[in-house]
Amino acid sequence: MITVKDLSHRYVTEGRGETLALSNVNLEIGDNEFITLLGPSGCGKTTLMRAIGGLENPTDGEVIVNGKRVSGPNLDCSVVFQNFALMPWASILDNVAFGLEMRGTRKAEARERAREFVEMVGLSGFENKYPKELSGGMQQRVGLARALAVETPIILMDEPFGALDQQTRRYMQEELLGIWEKAKKTVVFVTHDMEEAVLLGDRVVLMSARPGRVEEVIDVNIPRPRLQEGVERTKEFIELKEYLWSRLRDMYQLGAK
Repeated sequence: MITVKDLSHRYVTEGRGETLALSNVNLEIGDNEFITLLGPSGCGKTTLMRAIGGLENPTDGEVIVNGKRVSGPNLDCSVVFQNFALMPWASILDNVAFGLEMRGTRKAEARERAREFVEMVGLSGFENKYPKELSGGMQQRVGLARALAVETPIILMDEPFGALDQQTRRYMQEELLGIWEKAKKTVVFVTHDMEEAVLLGDRVVLMSARPGRVEEVIDVNIPRPRLQEGVERTKEFIELKEYLWSRLRDMYQLGAK
């Protein structure tokens, strides 16, 4: 269980003073739930995700994960970044094993476990390749394998498919859903894509323009498993996407005034 309570955060930048990124955010996320964070650019989605992971120390309020207040890097969480964040000098296998080794797993055991997750994300045969030899989609699968390998109960994903082309992004969305159905982790997924938010999430957390607040939490009542071709044609998907766009459009128009 993740509880975000009265959380606010200010950034201080030289020459620009304080910027209020988040204001009085309250949110509860259940075990094994897939939550998508959606909102205008700069609304604090990533800041909220980082606070849950203990990578950002909020100015006010608190984050409680599994009954413990987060006060530093949260070992219950692993992170998948948009820019892959792979070590270019290390093989795919060593990249996936890295998180395990950092948590004290012996090298031989870490590599053996890493092989299992390389296979899980469909990269068997690429263990000895280097990141530069892989496509963007394949590199993101390595990042996902690394996050899964440490077997944390929570995975934080910061627009992980944002830099991919449309075809690769759609493929990776389906891959992620398939893996999540098996692994059943809690996922907090940052996105600016309405369709992605609806396709992936159990609930969509709609955030306001800066300073970011939780405007609304919307249940996605579309049965799983979800395959894009079928889901995107359903009345529920179309209506929810249109509703989200109307809310976001209102935010943009309000911000432009």
